[in-house]
Amino acid sequence: MLVDFSVENFGPFRDRVTLSLQATSRKEHLDNVIKCEPININLLSSALVFGPNASGKSHLFKAIRVLQQMVKDAFTDDTIYPWYEPFKLDQKSIHSPVFIQVRFYEDEVLYDYSISFLSDRIVSEKLVYYPMKRAKTVFERKNTTEDFKGKNKKLLALLNATTPFLVLGAKYNDELCSKVRRMINNIIALESQNIGSLQIRSCRFVEDDDAKTGMMINGLQKADFGIIDYELVDYAVDKEDAKKHLPLEAYEKLFSDSGNSIKSFRIAVKHRYGSASEDAPLEAVFDMDTEESVGTRYMFGIMGPLVDSLVNGKTLLIDEFGSHLHPLLTRWLVKQFSKRNNPNNAQLIVITHDVGLIDTRDLIRRDQIFFTDKDRKDGSTTLYCLSDFKGTRKDDQVLKAYLIGRYDAIPLVSSRGVMDVKDN
Repeated sequence: MLVDFSVENFGPFRDRVTLSLQATSRKEHLDNVIKCEPININLLSSALVFGPNASGKSHLFKAIRVLQQMVKDAFTDDTIYPWYEPFKLDQKSIHSPVFIQVRFYEDEVLYDYSISFLSDRIVSEKLVYYPMKRAKTVFERKNTTEDFKGKNKKLLALLNATTPFLVLGAKYNDELCSKVRRMINNIIALESQNIGSLQIRSCRFVEDDDAKTGMMINGLQKADFGIIDYELVDYAVDKEDAKKHLPLEAYEKLFSDSGNSIKSFRIAVKHRYGSASEDAPLEAVFDMDTEESVGTRYMFGIMGPLVDSLVNGKTLLIDEFGSHLHPLLTRWLVKQFSKRNNPNNAQLIVITHDVGLIDTRDLIRRDQIFFTDKDRKDGSTTLYCLSDFKGTRKDDQVLKAYLIGRYDAIPLVSSRGVMDVKDN
């Protein structure tokens, strides 16, 4: 389970910010709290991040993806990281390392991994774990081999400036390195912009697993989409037709080593109509891409990863959450991670504009609500929690207070119209 995630000098985050899933001691919505008694903390099953456009919310998502890319594989010594993105509005920051830290809890042990890097090298890296609540350093490095601490010093001969030692340790069967690398890569990070990609990925999460497929269909039925089944239909993509519709880079990548066509597939979904008492209710098959609504396609794209997360106790992170869904459906999705529906302690983190989810009376706790806000003087973004505000009670009209600006993190929209250009 994810305990917290910190990032510094990345994108709009000049100063260190932390998204913490550690619950406060408040006795509210306890069905959203996961007890971790051996280390004396409780974790949240979900967290929701709100804020105005261009306030930096999506860079939290992006930082997770960067960390996953960093620990994906070994790099050559001359690698230039394409994801090095320091805060650009400060002369000191623009030449400083990006810092990312993540902490996990698994098998009654806390794990703490951090890494900082420039565009062409790792500046520092450290892994600590806490058996019996006592800190033990697995390894610590500065630059390539400077001031190295750890038991696997024999691997230093294989280490270069751009490869994380975590990757090297995992490749050479270090149990702790392998475990932490797996936990990082097990975070499911979903972008909502490309719905077609979401749908394909959703199918892959449940393929060859009848139980997961059944849960996915069950979820779509419970959410009132009327889908009773789906199948993947093979078809051939014609080279000349694809050239008319695809960007040149995508076209060349697809057809560089192929003939005049490539194999692909479409998703066909089955609906059933008519009374359950009828002998033969009507069934119809629809093409997902051309005959279903954007909302249906989006929900289909979410359900596979959601099922995999709930079954395997993973952390699911969704950017632009609910952008195509009815507010009642987004509430229903968040509720899937409450104790009643979540026996394996999965977690959900969403970045969203769906302010209807700001409901501390009936849905979530105050410590589950986070805001991003950009300083209009220096351009840096801060991240803070609703529970940081003293005097806020769970029965308050929190949504109303947010919309009138009590917690900041809202756009400063002018009262003037587009046609009024005076005093611009």
